[in-house]
Amino acid sequence: MASISALKNIKARTGTQDSHSANVMVKDIPIGDIRIKANVRQDYTGIEELAESIRQHGLLQPITVYADGDQYIVKTGHRRFLACQKLYETERERFHSIRCIISNAENIAVIQLVENVQREDLSQIDLYNALSSLREQGVSHKHIAEMMGKKLHYIENLFTAINEIQSNEKLKEHLTTAGGSIQNISETKGMLDGQARFDLLDQRQKGNITRAEMRKKAKYLKQDFLFDIPNNQTEALSPELDPSIRILVSDDGLVINLTFNHEASAKMMIAGIRRLIGKYGIKEEKM
Repeated sequence: MASISALKNIKARTGTQDSHSANVMVKDIPIGDIRIKANVRQDYTGIEELAESIRQHGLLQPITVYADGDQYIVKTGHRRFLACQKLYETERERFHSIRCIISNAENIAVIQLVENVQREDLSQIDLYNALSSLREQGVSHKHIAEMMGKKLHYIENLFTAINEIQSNEKLKEHLTTAGGSIQNISETKGMLDGQARFDLLDQRQKGNITRAEMRKKAKYLKQDFLFDIPNNQTEALSPELDPSIRILVSDDGLVINLTFNHEASAKMMIAGIRRLIGKYGIKEEKM
């Protein structure tokens, strides 16, 4: 095992250490310095498939370990460790170390929160509570992103939504129902019409629209969609909420002809038009 001993003398391979955030340390540790306790079950399944996934995409989430003398014991992430250990057998240069969260007596509460947010079956309201608690414990967005295996931008967007949820009971209630999500709230932030936003969240929650469709509608409803239509022209616009929308402009004024197959789409468009009418002081005449 001379190659493992040699690793310990090379700074680049003993791991990089992030800033200490709430006493949480994240670093790369040589594979040879980590072991699984003898009394921990070894009959893990799907190691080959997981190893191939890590080979292709990298390790998305760090494992959690604790110090035991000059070695470390795996606390959570046994399958990920075994998969990386297997990869090390054939690709020693690439898989010489593994990203780890170091657990100790001082940060046990934070580590428990981290282990919660790494769970795939965590409900959205529990994720909201766990992320809020991590922030209260002083864990940085960068650390949370690394520990969850997510991009920093993704985590920052989640916390933008969390800030909004904290001051809006209706948004928090949205999280407690099946299909509600922090990400959906984040992606609809900026819609000026609150009711239109909740209608859109409701459609997504019920599975009536895909996430891509929700993003498209939210992006459209965040902007003023009546502008710069030349006089004496008839324009057929496609706002992608419904194909049967026409805006006609002539010397007599502006006529908007709306035909919808979905009531929610109609409500969102009408709310947006009324918002613009109020914004620019336009007189509305009912026909």
